[in-house]
This record gives sequence, structure tokens and C-alpha cells, in this order.
Amino acid sequence: MELLQLQYFERIAKYQSMSKAAEELHVSQPSLSSCIIRLEKELGVKLFDRNGRKIVLNSYGKYFLNMTRQILKNARFQPMKKP
Repeated sequence: MELLQLQYFERIAKYQSMSKAAEELHVSQPSLSSCIIRLEKELGVKLFDRNGRKIVLNSYGKYFLNMTRQILKNARFQPMKKP
């Protein structure tokens, strides 16, 4: 799991739209979708319920979103330690 995947997941969850998230992140929609599919495979659960073009966070996604926000918050504000 990479921080980039978590950032992508958080944006998709915010907009509940792959196309809006892709536009904001300046990435193609197919690459964003592939990234989320890999993340779901790694976690072993689906994070979104998909109905055609509409995606909605499911219960796993809501739980994972809370964890993701904490991870991203901590990652952004951790000072780098000198070796």
C-alpha cells in the first residue's frame, strides 16, 4: 500500500466520482480506477459499491476512509528526522 493510493482513495471518496477525482488529481480515469482496484485486492475487500458509473462508499470504505484520513494527516505533518 502506498500513500499515493490512499490520497487517490480519499479524493474518490470525497467526490464519489472517479471522473471528478481524476480531474482534480490530474490523472487519467482508467489509471485511477486501476489504482483503486489494486488497493481493494490488497485489502481483500471492496471499498465502493458500484452501480453503473455511480460509486458509493460501502461500510468497509467508510471505515477505511477514517483510517486513511488519519494516516494522511500524520504523514503530512511528521517532521523528517535527521540520521
